[in-house]
Amino acid sequence: AVESPDLGSAKESMAAEIQGESGDIAFNVKYLMDGLKALPNNDIQMQLNASTQPVIFTPLGGLKMTYLVMPVQIRQ
Repeated sequence: AVESPDLGSAKESMAAEIQGESGDIAFNVKYLMDGLKALPNNDIQMQLNASTQPVIFTPLGGLKMTYLVMPVQIRQ
């Protein structure tokens, strides 16, 4: 979820198969969407180690393409 006094708020969710521990992570939506739009299909793999480290997105199906994006810090 995101909130901005000037722009309002937004929250998005998606179906996922999760392996490992759960947690919270946030991205600059422009950078995230630029990468996801460049991937050729909607089935992707998201690889991450910690909420402060880069995240790798790759399409499923054998296509050798990678998109890397840095998360942003979440205020608690």
